[in-house]
Amino acid sequence: MAATGSAPAPVITAARFIIQIQNLAQIAFSELSGINSEVEPVEYISVDSGGNIVHTKQFGKTKPPKIILKRALDNDGKIFAWHQLVLMGDPAAAQDCSLSLQDAGGKTQLTYKLTNAWPAKYEVSGLKAGQSELVYETVEIVCDMIEMDA
Repeated sequence: MAATGSAPAPVITAARFIIQIQNLAQIAFSELSGINSEVEPVEYISVDSGGNIVHTKQFGKTKPPKIILKRALDNDGKIFAWHQLVLMGDPAAAQDCSLSLQDAGGKTQLTYKLTNAWPAKYEVSGLKAGQSELVYETVEIVCDMIEMDA
């Protein structure tokens, strides 16, 4: 392949992940386990004008995007409180959010916009008495749409 003369885009590095919840809070996380957006393929079978059977894959059902974030548990309680709104069925729990990937100097490298996001799952890591390990909280956030803010 011939060189085009332009330099490759710099790779993204991230030291922290900041979620800004529209009406609730800004919270920092140390780990992003993944951002998932999926469309199920559907097989479509038809017959062309020559009588041949044609198999194609077409867009199927979309699954709600999800983001999994993890951080050391502290006394903040904002994520748990947000999840409690969901458990109570409060429609205000669905919030527009932004997820920023920041480098070690705190400079934002990339931002995602999350539309109608809410914490579908909240988990605190296993605890063992007598240990001095960090306790982590993990949250799975689902939303209607994810957009990369360029």
